[in-house]
Amino acid sequence: MRHVLDDPSGLSPRVSRFLRHAAERTSFDVSNGPATDELRSLLSQMPGVDVQATLTLFRRAAARYGGLRYRSVAWSFEETVTFVPIPWAADDYGIEDQDAMADLIAHDVAHPYAVWLRGDGAVVYCFTGPHSAPVVPVFPGIDAMLEAEALYQECATWIPVSLDDAPGMAAVEAHAAHLTPIPEACGYTERWWEQDGFRLHIWKTFATVFPGSGAAQWAMWARNRSGEMAARSFLTQART
Repeated sequence: MRHVLDDPSGLSPRVSRFLRHAAERTSFDVSNGPATDELRSLLSQMPGVDVQATLTLFRRAAARYGGLRYRSVAWSFEETVTFVPIPWAADDYGIEDQDAMADLIAHDVAHPYAVWLRGDGAVVYCFTGPHSAPVVPVFPGIDAMLEAEALYQECATWIPVSLDDAPGMAAVEAHAAHLTPIPEACGYTERWWEQDGFRLHIWKTFATVFPGSGAAQWAMWARNRSGEMAARSFLTQART
């Protein structure tokens, strides 16, 4: 398994450009996690966990993404993140934990939530406070997370679009049915669409990680002035 910076196959050309221009590979020591025999024994005690498949997934994640670092502009981060896919040791699990987990992201600033890699490959977020906090699947895999980041990076150079009397989340989400989805960058709490030179992003991650926060958001960007006019037309129609 080659590192993603050496072989970005399977990812879009957009991600390849993003990684080439904005990412670097730092040192990564997988020995910080449990040894293979220890991990195998731990996973075998978890009902429903395919031990060999999970071991393979964690090993491949470490080889492909370990040490990947870049400055993120995503709403989830807006910081420098480093990929450290290290499986949990026994002491990291609570009594209520039923899924195999590995750490995934090391933040460079304080954050109230952690980002983990679940044994089925999903990227999950969790508030690092009370144990009753939900573990929220955000992306189906690491590649989808990178696809979304690459879109954020491109949109940072585009024109932000809104209206003085902008429609609410429900209206924008309903009207998004008229747009073309970008499936490779979509997850369980994040979705992207594009059409006519503009992009729409709906982000419900915080609203799900922190129930009752009301933090679901949408944002729109246009490639150029023509795209901006199309985006404004979309929002006007969504408002009616």
